Amino acid sequence: DEALRRLRRAIELNPNSSFAHGYIGVVHAFAGEYDLAIASSREAILLSPRDLLTVIWRVVEGWAHLGAERFERAAESAQLAIDWNSAFVDAHGILASALAHGGRMDEARIALDDCVRQLPGLTLRDPRLIRPFRRAADQERFLDGLRKAGLPEY
Repeated sequence: DEALRRLRRAIELNPNSSFAHGYIGVVHAFAGEYDLAIASSREAILLSPRDLLTVIWRVVEGWAHLGAERFERAAESAQLAIDWNSAFVDAHGILASALAHGGRMDEARIALDDCVRQLPGLTLRDPRLIRPFRRAADQERFLDGLRKAGLPEY
């Protein structure tokens, strides 16, 4: 809530701040306000389409679509993020989870392998997978997709 207040103030001071718009999207995505997250991330991309932070705004879209159970769209956003910067590990995790939820298991396993390559020894209990979701169901949905893709519990 405090982050949202401060970011809105930043936009009052500079309505063209792609950074502030994008991070409002991050706050909304983790708060479970999916459509607001997507709108904010798209605004950030429109304001600065070649920004290095575009990978984050695409990941925000991925988190939002995953939370809303729009798995195909989550996979598309995650792939766009990977295309922008393949070193951003969250994109691979979102892609693996979304593809598994969508029943595309072969592709999900490949995405999971890419994620594990960046986070060796990864398991479902690994604290590196904890994200600041307001609702536990959103974290569990993400982990459940990784479980379906083949990530071991321990």
